[in-house]
Amino acid sequence: MSSYGLGHLPNLPDTENQLARTLGVSYHPRWLLLRADGTEQAGGGAIPDAVVTDALTPG
Repeated sequence: MSSYGLGHLPNLPDTENQLARTLGVSYHPRWLLLRADGTEQAGGGAIPDAVVTDALTPG
């Protein structure tokens, strides 16, 4: 995580790749945002600031 500049984000160790296989993650870094309303958004590379801002903005 730190080599990609993502050490400040929470991350889930998946040493046996079980979660990665379940979610279809085939490369790193990948991110998955689970919103309070149950929707999800995923992408590769660093998570865009606009995605984080949108997720944290009430409404």
